[in-house]
Amino acid sequence: MATGLNRRNLLLTAGVAAAIGEPGPLLAQNATAESIAKAPTDASGVPNSEKKINIVTLRDLEVDAQKVMAPFGFAYVSGGAGDEWTMRENQAAFNRWVINADFMNGTGSADTTTTLLGTKLSYPVIAAPIGNQGSVHAQADLPNVKGTNAAGTLYCVSSVSQLSVEEIASAAEGPKWFQLYIPRDPGFAREMLQRAKAAGYKAIVVTADVNVTSNRERSMRLHGAALPNLKMGNAPKTPGVTGSAMDMKGNMDWKDIEFCRKESGLPVVIKSILSPTNAQQALNAGCSGIWLSNHGGRQLDNMAAPMTTLPAVASVVKGKVPIIIDGGIYRGQDVFRAIALGATAVALGRPLLYASALGGAQGVQAAHTHLKNELTMVMRLAGTSAIKNITRDFVARAEGSNGHV
Repeated sequence: MATGLNRRNLLLTAGVAAAIGEPGPLLAQNATAESIAKAPTDASGVPNSEKKINIVTLRDLEVDAQKVMAPFGFAYVSGGAGDEWTMRENQAAFNRWVINADFMNGTGSADTTTTLLGTKLSYPVIAAPIGNQGSVHAQADLPNVKGTNAAGTLYCVSSVSQLSVEEIASAAEGPKWFQLYIPRDPGFAREMLQRAKAAGYKAIVVTADVNVTSNRERSMRLHGAALPNLKMGNAPKTPGVTGSAMDMKGNMDWKDIEFCRKESGLPVVIKSILSPTNAQQALNAGCSGIWLSNHGGRQLDNMAAPMTTLPAVASVVKGKVPIIIDGGIYRGQDVFRAIALGATAVALGRPLLYASALGGAQGVQAAHTHLKNELTMVMRLAGTSAIKNITRDFVARAEGSNGHV
């Protein structure tokens, strides 16, 4: 999955090469969180802002971020796989549901707090695991984790982050989970699980849908590569263990869940579930949470949206474990409708990356604050005072919608 694309290439347009200096600290093999945090404006054109941003709607962030991001970085974040049908479907699926409001129930306030695997959150939204954030902000993962924690919610670290699990943990004052693409080398997988536990991560998220690189054509049209070739923060430390975080196991099965539970001693959440059958298998395998995801439409195109499969999965899970969904979430209405259909929490991806590019940690915190405020408004208008009171009664299929994808 390695490519020949590096930080220098991130500034190149389809046919114009800009004059730039040597690659910044993210390319250096000895780069640390401290050195990155002290970096000046990044010479390769990757944003390095830290400022407040004003948000009217999270949908505006993509257009604004395109103005400051390098072309390849923006294409990498904004694009999906193939025809990008699934990426569009993720948003369309929400609008097959309408909100049944109860304006006359006397609700005068809304409590957005909730818990997820025993962790209290300021609202039912967490940060999705995202790799290659060095193509978004010169400080890589730091703005996202700091902004998310400042907003009072949970950050999920990707195993293909530009900083190590330990460096990110040292910057994360709030709750954190660790997402693992299981390495081909079981020794490296064991090491990463144990390092995550030692660094204070509270759960392991196993992503199952990246056994090959997908056809991310926006990126490929620019430079012939689907992924940026940035420095990986997590390299083996155990003597005799080799491999890379990008060298992933391509033949996962349910025995891998037991391996992760045993080696980490932590709850394991399976990410990439999209059917009731797989949800039941996850329960049988002892998963502590089920994450409905099609990778933001970035892996296999023409898949169902998580919001489409959520009701059927929730009917199988029956509240036994938390359900998380991601993909296409931009508004408080989206969060509300997901909770009403059985989700415990939702995960944000692209909006937080755009906010990071625009304003660093303050931008990310502003995105969370905006979405939380919008959810509060929706709850009050819909007529419910607490997350736990958002039930299926609050939503109905839109007229003329049969729910089919």
